[in-house]
Amino acid sequence: MSGTPISKSVFLKADKQSVWRHLTDKDLLGKWFHPATSDLAAGQEFTLVSQKDGDRMCWGRVEEMTPTDYMRWSFTVGPLNGQMTTVEWQLEETVGGTRLSLTHSGLPDTEEAYGLVLALDKGWHGFLLALHDL
Repeated sequence: MSGTPISKSVFLKADKQSVWRHLTDKDLLGKWFHPATSDLAAGQEFTLVSQKDGDRMCWGRVEEMTPTDYMRWSFTVGPLNGQMTTVEWQLEETVGGTRLSLTHSGLPDTEEAYGLVLALDKGWHGFLLALHDL
């Protein structure tokens, strides 16, 4: 599991503090991604659930957190069969808002798993676009 990482950036018309809250607050996560069972905190496990039925969608642990600047998760979803990947969030102040960058690494690098990588790529694209509407 060491495939090419997924990397994306979006520019948001919001300050870093607001963007950070949308990455860590259990209820705000549900507005653009999946609701969490608790706020995300350094060193703590997290579970994100389906808005439809409350089923577990993805889970992991907040490995590192520098409020309003950086966060790193261990992260998995059902199709990864328990294999952990890494999601990193970087926030940078820009004129008029915040640049939010995501890197998802440690993904499967087999031809059979490429469909999952494509699905994750498409998912992250859609979720980050949803932040524009907040």
